[in-house]
Amino acid sequence: MKAPDLRLDLTLDEKANCSGEVGVPGKGSMRLIKRGGTVWIKPDAAFWRAQLGPEKGAKAAEKFKGHYIKGSAQGSDKLGGGGLATACDLNAFRAASGVTGSSGPHWKRGHQRDVHGHHAVPVTRTRQQARVTMHVSTEGKPYPLRLERKAGSNHDEIDLGRFNRPVSRATPPADRTVSVEQLRRHLDGSGQDEPPSESV
Repeated sequence: MKAPDLRLDLTLDEKANCSGEVGVPGKGSMRLIKRGGTVWIKPDAAFWRAQLGPEKGAKAAEKFKGHYIKGSAQGSDKLGGGGLATACDLNAFRAASGVTGSSGPHWKRGHQRDVHGHHAVPVTRTRQQARVTMHVSTEGKPYPLRLERKAGSNHDEIDLGRFNRPVSRATPPADRTVSVEQLRRHLDGSGQDEPPSESV
């Protein structure tokens, strides 16, 4: 997905598992893994600096270098206020992109074009001042190959592919993982001497 303030390169499934990268232009990126109710993130140095400021961000990047922060999708130790877990929710993705919902205008078919070298036909509708276009493959199963959403000056584009390939079941090893509580102790200054190798 390419949007003015967000970049996503994710593999996700119907059970809200996912694996991939989340980036904010000019503010760094992070590796994201979600399996069941557990979330792991590994921010890069630019992301730490953008979130904590130059000095604190540099210290956090060095301390947690090569380590994932492990939390839950819900509860007191959830990561990202639940927003990261939502990124892995296929139903939430469908709703946010304007694809689902039986109410509102019908889809209107356009003229065939190529998307990633595949023949596709665009179908478009406008809902809540947003124009949504879904480019559907005309070869084999009618999978959506690209979604576009235009609302005012905003233009989001989502490319889709690799259907029916499962999300990797691999999760970070314990010796490369630290807890949300360890991160909090570091940030509030009470755990600065705690080595990140203490794992969960």
